[in-house]
Amino acid sequence: MFLHFGESTTLLVLIYVDDILITGSSPTQISSLITKLDSVFALRDLGRLFYFLGMEVSYNEGSMHLSQTKYTFDLLHRTTMFDTKPAKTPGAVGQNLSRIDGDPMEEVTQYRSIVGALQYLTITRPYITFAINKACQFMQQPTTAH
Repeated sequence: MFLHFGESTTLLVLIYVDDILITGSSPTQISSLITKLDSVFALRDLGRLFYFLGMEVSYNEGSMHLSQTKYTFDLLHRTTMFDTKPAKTPGAVGQNLSRIDGDPMEEVTQYRSIVGALQYLTITRPYITFAINKACQFMQQPTTAH
């Protein structure tokens, strides 16, 4: 991520592999940067942002709203939990997990993958952060209880 703060403008450039997101407070400054980058690299301007790295973007009266609805649905399908009932609080209330609870998992890759995906979900759903942090504490040797 690159940030530029001018006297009255801000420019933000986010790069992930071959995707670039450019935004800022000055449309003129944004266009100027895109033109300069296009003179050096082969660029394709996709216009207004609607989806980027699992984030959906919607616009309303000069503001942007980020959500991860599709990302959440895809994660629920991937974990075969789409038909489960929602809970008011993430995680089991009052349950203290321990590294010795449950039987060791034979295949930890899926656990790590799901917990990592849930970490990314905390960007737009900060209320699950505590529960996800607890799950992260057992990434090294998760058990069936985790």
